[in-house]
Formats: sequence, C-alpha cells, structure tokens
Amino acid sequence: MEGIVVVRVGGEIGIKSRRVRRDYEQRLLKYLKDRLREKGVSYSEIWRVAGRIYIKTGEPGVASRLASKIFGISSASPGHMTTSRLDDIIGAAVLVSRGFAPGSFAVRCRRVGSHPYTSQEAAAKVGEAILAARPDLSVDLGSPNNEIFIEIRDESSILYTEAFRGPDGFPIGTQDPVVGVIDESFESVAASWCLMKRGSPVLAAVFGPDGVVSERTAKNLAILSEWSTGAPLKATVFPCEAPSPMLQLAVASYCCRAKGFAAVASGMPVPSLEFLSELKSKINDSAVLFPLAALESGIIEDWARLMGIDTKTKSGYPKSINVGIVPQASVVEAIAKKSFQAQVREDGSILPL
Repeated sequence: MEGIVVVRVGGEIGIKSRRVRRDYEQRLLKYLKDRLREKGVSYSEIWRVAGRIYIKTGEPGVASRLASKIFGISSASPGHMTTSRLDDIIGAAVLVSRGFAPGSFAVRCRRVGSHPYTSQEAAAKVGEAILAARPDLSVDLGSPNNEIFIEIRDESSILYTEAFRGPDGFPIGTQDPVVGVIDESFESVAASWCLMKRGSPVLAAVFGPDGVVSERTAKNLAILSEWSTGAPLKATVFPCEAPSPMLQLAVASYCCRAKGFAAVASGMPVPSLEFLSELKSKINDSAVLFPLAALESGIIEDWARLMGIDTKTKSGYPKSINVGIVPQASVVEAIAKKSFQAQVREDGSILPL
C-alpha cells in the first residue's frame, strides 16, 4: 500500500462561484507544495479533485499535520492507497485493523464510480474480515472505539482512521492585508488569527524597549508564524517600553495608513458601543477591528486549542480598558519613525530586514 493524504478543502470555499473556488483551490495546492518542500517532506504526486487534494507521500502523518495548519483546509487524513478491487480493499483494511485498540469498531464506506459491489456490501465484507482477524473486536456503528474510513473512487481506494482538524476559512492572500497588534496576551494572537482565517495577510505590530520584544510576545509571534503559510509573517517593531493600549492602537493605525492596509486588528475587549464611538472619534487614521468582540467564550477557547495554546495559562487583557488620552500625533510619529521591519522566524525570533 502507498501512503497518501486526503486534504479536504474548507466548506466556505465550496459556496463560492466555480471560478473563485478553482482559484482558491489552486492557491491551496501551491501552498501545500511550498510547505512540504520547506519542511523537507517528499511526495511523488499531488492533485485536486472536487473539493479535495490528494498527496502521495511516504510520510502521510507528517504531511497531514502540515496541511492542517493552512487556512482554507478543513481537515487532513493520513491513509493508504490501493486498488478498487474488493479483495485488495479487504486485505488493506485487515492490515490497518492491526493497530486498533481492543473494543469496538465501525467501517464507513463511500464510493464514486461503477463497481461490482455497493458501498454497504464493501463495508460488510471488510467488517467480516476484520472480525475474523481480530476476534477481540466487536461491531458498534454508534460509538465505536475505532473507525476505518474507506473512500472508493473509480479504480482506486483510500483507507484512513483519523483526521487532523484544520482551520477552514480562506487561503491567506485572498483578502486585503491588515496590521495586527501583537503583545503578550492570547487575545492579540486570536484577533490576528481571525483575520488570517478570513484570508488576510497580517503584518504584526509589536512593541519593546529598544526594539527587543518580550519572551511571551515572541511565543505569540511563533504561533502566528506557524499559521502563515502563503504569506510568511513579517513585523514592524516599535521601540517603545510598556505602551498603553491606546498608544498601541494609535501607532498601529498610523502604520496601517502609511502602508495603505485595510485595517488594524486588536484583541482588546470592547465594553460598550460607546467605547467604539469614542475610539473612532479619537483614532480615525484607519479602521480598527475587534474580531473577538462578538464571539462566545466557548468559540475562542476552541480556537485556542486548535492553535495549540494552553488557555489555562494564557495572559489576557484586563476586563475593562479605559480609552484614555490619545497620544499626540508628534509622539506617535516619533515612535513610528524609529520602527524597523523584520522577518518573523518560526520560533518567534525576529530578523531585521
């Protein structure tokens, strides 16, 4: 059996027009090739068919994990490929079942094309063979301990047992770029991640004395960098010690306007509509977005787990932030003039450009 990865394109892409959907999937194909090449994962073939991308590789587990970190992908499954002959499918399934934990199992089968058997017949035959090879197992279609999925398409079939969840959304680069304020808080990462999920490349705006960012901020940059396939993460570093939230927004807004970007993303809490109104009256250089404001805490916690962040130890903003006094334009401009551009490495360290 040959190793293969089944990459499922995000559901939101599926509702786009045929032309847009094709463009997005081609972009994902390129991003996958780039990511695999960057990580030294070889593959013999990669192609897309009807909302899915297939990768033939000797490292399907590694390739699946890498694919699941790309926006626009809903999930990726490492598996094995064989022919659509029922005997070959049964033999492959028995080999896969050797890795099952004791308990129960279920066979899930899908089929496209013309074959001398139905999906139900194939699932039944596979189940019988597994039971014969593994008498310690029993069938449970409701809540099994183990599942084997079989996808039969024309003359080939793919078998897999797991799926690595992806972020869904749109590929990075399909929407306008934004500036994301990144500090030590989890919320700052989540806010920029939300905009990346919508397809926007993010330029990180970070602050630190003499241009040196804190260890926690560097960790947050590392998280975003891992998700930046398609638009390697860059940062504008502002030499500024302990800036207030208002100063952060004012400087990031200045940077956004200077670069002609679409908006600024912030993870700051929004206590009221009056807060937004007052903020708009004081900072009007560019749009300021608060993508976490309308999200339930459960969704944010779920995304934190997907990003690999331990929410029990996350450092966040205080529950209430005073809009405060907007810094003078001369102060903002002075800080901006001292800034420098940097490439963010995957470990969160920055390389001045």
